[in-house]
Amino acid sequence: MSENREPVRESLNDAQSRHLSVSCRYIDGLLSDIEAILNAAASKAAFPRYVPEISPAQRRTIEDYIARIRAQLARVLDGQGIARDAPQIPSTRAVRAALGSIEIAVEELKPKYMRGYGAVPPAVSTDLNGIVGELEGLVSRVSRFLAQGPSADLHARLERLANTGDELALLARLEQVVSQRGLVEFRAPLAGILDRLEDQTFEIAVFGRVSSGKSSLLDAILDTNILPVGITPITAVPTRVAYGPQPRVTVRYAERAAETLEVGRLAEFVTEQHNPGNRKNVARIQVELPAPRLEGGVSFMDTPGLGSLATAGAAETIAYLPKCDLGVVLIDSASTLTPDDMRTVEALLEAAVPAEVLLSKSDLLSAEDGARLVQYVEQHLESEFHISFRVYPLSALPAHRGSLERWFTERIAPLCAKSREMKAASVKRKIGALAESVAASLRLRLERARGVSHHQQDQARSAEARLRVAAGRLEEMRAACDRACAAILERREEALEEAAARLVGLGEAGPRDGSLELNRMLADFVQQRVRQLHGQLRAVAGSLAGELTAAAQELGLPGAPAAEEFESLLRETPVFEFEKPLELPRASIAGLFGKAAARRRVAGRLAAQIGAEWEQALRTYFALLRAWCERSIEQMKRRFDSYAEGYRAQAERTLSGAELTGEEERAMVSDLQALGARCGAAETGAQSAALRGGRA
Repeated sequence: MSENREPVRESLNDAQSRHLSVSCRYIDGLLSDIEAILNAAASKAAFPRYVPEISPAQRRTIEDYIARIRAQLARVLDGQGIARDAPQIPSTRAVRAALGSIEIAVEELKPKYMRGYGAVPPAVSTDLNGIVGELEGLVSRVSRFLAQGPSADLHARLERLANTGDELALLARLEQVVSQRGLVEFRAPLAGILDRLEDQTFEIAVFGRVSSGKSSLLDAILDTNILPVGITPITAVPTRVAYGPQPRVTVRYAERAAETLEVGRLAEFVTEQHNPGNRKNVARIQVELPAPRLEGGVSFMDTPGLGSLATAGAAETIAYLPKCDLGVVLIDSASTLTPDDMRTVEALLEAAVPAEVLLSKSDLLSAEDGARLVQYVEQHLESEFHISFRVYPLSALPAHRGSLERWFTERIAPLCAKSREMKAASVKRKIGALAESVAASLRLRLERARGVSHHQQDQARSAEARLRVAAGRLEEMRAACDRACAAILERREEALEEAAARLVGLGEAGPRDGSLELNRMLADFVQQRVRQLHGQLRAVAGSLAGELTAAAQELGLPGAPAAEEFESLLRETPVFEFEKPLELPRASIAGLFGKAAARRRVAGRLAAQIGAEWEQALRTYFALLRAWCERSIEQMKRRFDSYAEGYRAQAERTLSGAELTGEEERAMVSDLQALGARCGAAETGAQSAALRGGRA
């Protein structure tokens, strides 16, 4: 006789539940320590322990984040069915130290550490990864907020801006609403808009192969001789050149504080001769010059030269492509158009960045040869990308400065002016969208404060669960990328055996020189598996967009992302290149020894001739591939968090059921009325009347 039974829900065992509960209580205790630090820093003690460098605005924001983390901890335990104790009531450097301890505690909640207490069910593993992602995201935002120092004070930044137009007035009101109502999820987009308002630069990045003349061209444009030139390769360190009243160089390191030096020392950090393999761990370099061409807000980025896309320098260069306002691709007249040049133009077009194509060292060509080369490049680009390009032949020599001046006047100056107009229009749209989002959040908060149905609570819990699972999948993808890269490296001998089998299979039909065919086979072996990895990442990108859309619908929020918004972050993977000449026995030996013996013989010859180079090429490429994966996942995580943080905040308010006082309701209605001119005055007025009627 069959019985109807409810499915058994997978859950943590007792030891795992205790560990989760103890970790959450420990994190809550550390948050109490941070609160104590804030209170001590703000006290009037005669012998204060901490320097009171945290402003009131910063303190309010930190307290809001603490409340968010605590609310998340409570729901983590509730979601896992773990009973929790009743809540306990418990400057910058001290807070960071406590945050560091929290990060360690959060890290130890990952499934790989939980396995020490017993096997973790797969579904719960994803849930735990999501929990870690959520908590890490909140804690990291507090850390970033503190690291910004005075620049994190949005109110002060608004006051420093000279613009007093309608958009800035609305932005100031938005900052006030966000700060007073504890809407910390809107601080990041608000800060992003301020970044756009404060940054009036037009950044031009110069790309090209090694020794194509990038640095010489920039020196000629700026009428200086600061940038190192010559045949010495440049390391993987992009160099930004911007305006400054006095010449100086600021070197930013990956693991220590930045330092400011004289411009004459630039070569110590950007040349392979003085900084081989970037042993000094330089992250970025900025050169400031009092050059007239830079005064209007134009800045230039001298990128590392492109040689092979399997080099670290090329990785830095390709990664920089979407960050510039204009990309200048420099083609060496002596070597004409190369595949690297084509890939750079293609990447700029894919990132929607305008591209200029220049022929460098045109002084080496006669007028007739120069015109013929320009025509060839223009026709080839149009044939490949179906876009008309005007190619300018230029030279850095003083006798050819006229053509350089014409190019800058005809092409760059108008683009700068247009860029400022487009930036102003973009900022206006972003402010309007932010105002609508803040108003929607206030309206929802007013609505939920007057009562939340069980259905709304269920929808909020469902939205939280979706976001947690999505965050968990994203975290699991990091490990999947590492496993995929390691697996291909471990199968390097299998690749040689597979190539040997294919070469033997070709028999007499194969090429007499098997080097090119072998190199192609090995590249195919790698790229086929990399395409599978890329497909996994695209699937995760699609799932992120899908879960965000579903969560937004459950919470009644507008503005869900499209799938393309995440997939667009996954540009093409780095290209694997392997070129090694070698001598192979003729494939006809299969007729003498049999195919099996021939395969073993060819595989052995391959291992002896190129085994070490093949392994090194794979290690170099997979270091690049891992960096690409990490960068892509981090971009998706930032994009996901930009939506998810607001959704989680709305779910939290729905589930908390916090009531508003009459004064708080009136203040929120006043905020809505102030924003109503930009986000639905009629609707705001109706909401206000309904609230007044309901209270009466």
